[in-house]
Amino acid sequence: MKKNILICLLFFAGFWIVFLAMQNEKIYSLSVGAISKNYSHSDDGTISKEKKPYEKITDENMIQWDGAHYHAIKEKGYEANEDWLFAFFPLFPYIWKLSGISPSNVIFLNFFLFASGLLLLAYLFKQNRKNIFLILSLPMLAVFLIPYTEATFLLMFSIAVWGYMKDKYYLYFIGMVLSSLSRNAILLVFPAILCAEIVFFIKERKIKRSLFRLCMGSLPVLVGTALVSLIQYGYGSGSVFKFLEVQKYWGNTFSLPDLTNLHDWASEGFAVNVPTLIMIGIPLMAYLGAIFLKQLNILKKTGAFLSFSSDNKVDYLNLTLIFCCLSAFCSVLLFRQGNLHGLSRFVLCSPYFVLLLFLNQEKLLLVSVKKRVIAFVVLAVFSLLVLLIFKKFNFGFHFLGFSIFIGTMALFLFQNTKRKRTYNAFIISVFILNIIWTTYLFNMYLCNGWLYT
Repeated sequence: MKKNILICLLFFAGFWIVFLAMQNEKIYSLSVGAISKNYSHSDDGTISKEKKPYEKITDENMIQWDGAHYHAIKEKGYEANEDWLFAFFPLFPYIWKLSGISPSNVIFLNFFLFASGLLLLAYLFKQNRKNIFLILSLPMLAVFLIPYTEATFLLMFSIAVWGYMKDKYYLYFIGMVLSSLSRNAILLVFPAILCAEIVFFIKERKIKRSLFRLCMGSLPVLVGTALVSLIQYGYGSGSVFKFLEVQKYWGNTFSLPDLTNLHDWASEGFAVNVPTLIMIGIPLMAYLGAIFLKQLNILKKTGAFLSFSSDNKVDYLNLTLIFCCLSAFCSVLLFRQGNLHGLSRFVLCSPYFVLLLFLNQEKLLLVSVKKRVIAFVVLAVFSLLVLLIFKKFNFGFHFLGFSIFIGTMALFLFQNTKRKRTYNAFIISVFILNIIWTTYLFNMYLCNGWLYT
């Protein structure tokens, strides 16, 4: 546990060392500035790139993008004449308000919440320090440093998982209610619990047992969502489903996936969203298909990956997490007409993905090296081709996020290599690169550049 805490502190200290160093014009021009440019946002709304050192953190530039909405809720609650605010859930801005922390210092609050959730899960599932390095090498961690709700949601969901694994329903209930006050769990977690129960029922055929688990699992989600509705109704929302109705302001309407028109608001986001879709989404869909066939006794093959029982807490949690991740994919693919913005935020920066990595690594390492290599290479090359086709991509600094993602996935898949020194050197290199990349994305937020979240 102590070593895992030190790794988290190492990441945060490394972030500050690099970020503050890049505010020095000479250091910046000799390092990151030699291969990249930062964003500039003019008064007329034009976003351009120029070579300039990183911004200094102020109360003003920490309130950008969705952070401005969370700050507005923190300061004055919901406003009936500002409809879009009802899309954002209240727990994080309320915690922020209670903390008394200024916008320029909210980075410390959010990193504390994020690290607490991560360390809680790592302790619960006895994760080694290499896996902590890998989580801290995911290329969208900047989301946990800006005033967004992801860090709060991660911690609250971790509390719920702790309660579930330890057979302490009151902890699960509290954690899941708080999770539902942080993010829209009714559209992600509730369908996941329902789908998991359907999969188990296909084979077990125990209707009373399935209904009981469904009710107990989903009750706190429904309670938390009802509390959100009541809070918003008290501010004059006029509807208990206001948080769903206001999605129209983002153009989030149901449509079939437009896979011929994949795009994004920011190149930096697209470079991570595409491999997230292909290297995580496709395997999860294939895995889920195999589970369905196994439950229906169509697929006769046995193995660690296909042995599922609702009596096993890890199996039940694992299947629910898979559905949570797929719900996140669907929320983007089915409602944004090919725009992938936010996909990596909803998947990579979620407790579902962190837990799936923790719970399935040993199973993955049982797969033959040859199969892992083939699957990895095919999906990585496919991701690169999609980037080149849809974005006419050039290999600039904004491509670093893609490289870090590929490197992190490779490190995760081949952790049992016999070349320990090479592996350790590689993991440290990716970890350092991600610290630099995180400072770049954080500064991009401060500059009010193209939206990558």
